[in-house]
Amino acid sequence: MSCFVTEKKAVCRVGEKMAAFYVFDTPQGVYLKPEIKLVDDWIKVAHRGDDS
Repeated sequence: MSCFVTEKKAVCRVGEKMAAFYVFDTPQGVYLKPEIKLVDDWIKVAHRGDDS
């Protein structure tokens, strides 16, 4: 999967298919939420580095 990410949206290519996602930067990490309902959960794409 490869994605082009802007501040609020991401467009990802999975094989020959394209999908658009909303980007949410939260205190727990960065998440993608599909614009169309593909899955019920958000997809975590990055983890915050401040674990102590």
